[in-house]
Amino acid sequence: MFSLEGLFDMHIHAFPDVTERLADDFETARRCKEAGMVGIAVKGMQESTTSRAYYVNKFLPDFRMVGGITLNYPVGGINPSAVDTCLRTGGRIVWMPTLQSRFHAGLKGKLGKGSGLLYYYNPRKAEGITVLDEKGELTEDCKEVISLIKEHNAVLATSHMSPEEILAMAAYCQREQVKCLVTHLGWCPQYDLELGKAALALGAHIELTAVTFGGYTHKRQIGECVQWIGEFGKDNIVLSTDAGAIRFAQPQEYLRTFGENLLANGVEEEDIRQMMSCNPLELIAE
Repeated sequence: MFSLEGLFDMHIHAFPDVTERLADDFETARRCKEAGMVGIAVKGMQESTTSRAYYVNKFLPDFRMVGGITLNYPVGGINPSAVDTCLRTGGRIVWMPTLQSRFHAGLKGKLGKGSGLLYYYNPRKAEGITVLDEKGELTEDCKEVISLIKEHNAVLATSHMSPEEILAMAAYCQREQVKCLVTHLGWCPQYDLELGKAALALGAHIELTAVTFGGYTHKRQIGECVQWIGEFGKDNIVLSTDAGAIRFAQPQEYLRTFGENLLANGVEEEDIRQMMSCNPLELIAE
C-alpha cells in the first residue's frame, strides 16, 4: 500500500468555514500526522488561516500546518494590507480569488456560488474580482501583493482566475523572481494542457489535485494526470488533494488513494513522493 510517510498536502479545506467540512483544522491535522504525513496547508476561502495554524502547531508537535490567505471579498479582495498581515503572522501562501473571481462567476453563472450550499455574500454592486485593468494589464494592487509575497519568499497560487490572468501573474512573478503555483490545473475546461505549458514556460509550478484526477468526481481520468506529469516533468509539479468537502474521502486517505492510483498507472513511486513532498516543501520554505 502506498505510504504517506513524509508527505505534505498543500491544499486542504477544513472547518471553521461557512460551509460544512469533513473535520476542523486540528482533527484534520491529527489524522494526517497519524498517517505519517509531515504537514498540510489549509486554505480558508473566507479568511487568513495563519492564526488557526499557530494553534494547531502549538498543540500538535512534530507536524506543520501552514496558513495563508485567499483574496475573496471577505478580506477585501486584492488587498495588500490583508496580505501583509497574513505574511507577517506566518502565512506562506497567497491564493488569488476563488468563488468571487469574475472568471468563476462567468463559469458558474453566479458570483460567490460554489458547490452545494457553499456561497459567499457579495458586496453591493460587486462585479467579481479581477487582477487586470481595462487595458488588460496587471493592476497596481496585484503588483503590490506580488511585491509582498516576494518580500516574504512566499507563494502566489492562482486559484480561480482566468487563463489570461494566470499567465499575466506568472509572467510578472517570473520577472520579479516570485514563486507561482497554477492551482488545480484541469479543474475546468479552460485549465487545459496548453495553459499548463504556457505557465510552465513562464517559470510557474503546476498543481494537480486528487479532486480533479483522483476518482471521486471524475472531472478528468487518472490517465490524463499521468500524461500531464510526463508533459510537465516531476520537478515542476505539486500533487495535492483539495480535499475537505463532505462528498470526498478524508484528506489523508484521498492523498493515499491518489498516490496508489498513479502508482498503478505507471508513475514511479520516487517521482510521486517528490511531487507530494519535496516540491511542496520547497515552495513553502521560508
